[in-house]
Amino acid sequence: MKQTVGKPIQAADVLFTSARMLGRTPALMLPQVVILILALIGDVASRIAIVTTILSFIASFVVAGAYPSMVQAVLGGAQFSPADSMRMALQRFWTLLVAGILVGVFVVLGFVAVIVPGIIIATWYAYTVPAVMLENKGAMDGMAASKAFGRDKKWSTFLMLLAIGALGLVVFAIDAGLSLASPILGRVVDSLLSVPLDAWIAVVFTYTYITCGPSSLGAQSESASPVMGEAPPAQSQPTPVPSWAPYVAPPPSNFCRNCGSPIQPGSKFCSECGTAL
Repeated sequence: MKQTVGKPIQAADVLFTSARMLGRTPALMLPQVVILILALIGDVASRIAIVTTILSFIASFVVAGAYPSMVQAVLGGAQFSPADSMRMALQRFWTLLVAGILVGVFVVLGFVAVIVPGIIIATWYAYTVPAVMLENKGAMDGMAASKAFGRDKKWSTFLMLLAIGALGLVVFAIDAGLSLASPILGRVVDSLLSVPLDAWIAVVFTYTYITCGPSSLGAQSESASPVMGEAPPAQSQPTPVPSWAPYVAPPPSNFCRNCGSPIQPGSKFCSECGTAL
């Protein structure tokens, strides 16, 4: 029996909420500036273009891995450091690299075979980076978690990918048109537009996984009807609490429920895996 993981995705709400989050918290764009700086250095110093290309390739995985902890902090109302988030992602670099290569290969093979399988595979594995970083999973486990979450949300994820692709084409058309008039102007505009666009894309899929993913609701059965001849399982009723009873907060845990690392008193997030406490 198939399992539904998390909550349904409201594509339009995710896209606009992610854009508003980026507008309210411009620091979310800072990791993308690292990639931009490396690209600009490569343009200016052509002799080290190969070095900057390799560094940009490495930085792209580190930057992608930095967004889950940053978005999680923003949603929790906590302060965050882009540098600390990137250091955390750097510690998982090889996992992110392997996952990114595998996802890329699967998507390309899907498009080479027939376009539709490529699109479906892309919707399955669009949430691999948040799954790896937020749940401390390996490459294959992160891909499996992304597929489990996204397999019944293919249409919503496809709509988000379609909107992102359409906006990307608009930005490309603007850059191409300006570059014909002035290559320098085209490069400047491309730099100004690519940073918020790439940051927005990273926020979109991270925000989706945090707010609609496994931790938001847990696994649910797609079919609630019992098997014929079997009585439905008894459900325990919660003990009523009098309206006058005072609220008693649950005792704090000294260890992270996700990775088991010790937790400092007063911390809102695990310093090792970034899980909300």
